[in-house]
Amino acid sequence: MNSIAKNSIHWTYSVAVFCALFAIQPQKATAATLSNGWNYAIDSFNDGVTGAQIGGGEFEFYGIAIKETSDTAFIAINSNLSLAGYADPLAQRGNINYGDLFFNFSGQDFKTANANGSLFGIRFAEGNDSGVATTGIYSNVTAKNVTQINSGFTNISQFNTVVASQGGTPSMGDLAATDPYFEQTGNWTVLNSIATGTKVGDINLLTPATLSALGLNFGQFNAVGSQTIGFSFNKSSMPSGNYIANLLAECANDAIAIKGSFEQGYAEPVPEPATIFGTLAGFAILGIGAAKRKIKCKIS
Repeated sequence: MNSIAKNSIHWTYSVAVFCALFAIQPQKATAATLSNGWNYAIDSFNDGVTGAQIGGGEFEFYGIAIKETSDTAFIAINSNLSLAGYADPLAQRGNINYGDLFFNFSGQDFKTANANGSLFGIRFAEGNDSGVATTGIYSNVTAKNVTQINSGFTNISQFNTVVASQGGTPSMGDLAATDPYFEQTGNWTVLNSIATGTKVGDINLLTPATLSALGLNFGQFNAVGSQTIGFSFNKSSMPSGNYIANLLAECANDAIAIKGSFEQGYAEPVPEPATIFGTLAGFAILGIGAAKRKIKCKIS
């Protein structure tokens, strides 16, 4: 086979492989990190405040991840705070837990969306100070501050200052710690719990094993919190479109936010490795076959 024939085969093979790779790339992009169908936001590993300890304590949040299928949303949280909460005699109930998880589809900052009652909220920690009666999905949500009754920070700026003064790096995952999306100053301005809302759906708690089977892997980002908490819900409980979701501890000793989107009736394809290999091999064989046919025609 002459050099022209070899180059033709190599070029056609390269184009085939490129086309195959392009064809299997996910076509839906988000602001966070997409991996195996999960959209991740990873927080600073040294901004959780537990007493005098900055980083790595009970209130360290490591990451949050969200995955969707055509009808279901899955949410996973990696942190050191268990669903049982953290015992603290200075808290009103003697226990500090997760606040509620908020979704904002309005495109407005959190304070404005709250004033308009356009937030969605999820109460997933049954033992927290939420203003709604049961766990589940809520619409027309307004938020309230519960840091005051949980020995917490007065505002986000105070949290940032304390963390930075002790050598930590304050962060909120997909948002900077100083992002104006949240009110930064003022007295008890951290809105981290549902005040009012209309229940529109239930959640199903998921085990770490179930989450792992769904492809969740916080370890790839070195997010190694002692707790992985997960739950799912029907996507019809929320609108489609872009959102910012955020979660704070009831004391605001750490927080995390993630940017993403829901698309009703959409499922992100996640091809298996065997499928990817088969697709590449198929394109390559087709490409080589086409090249050989061209060469045969030229010779004849």
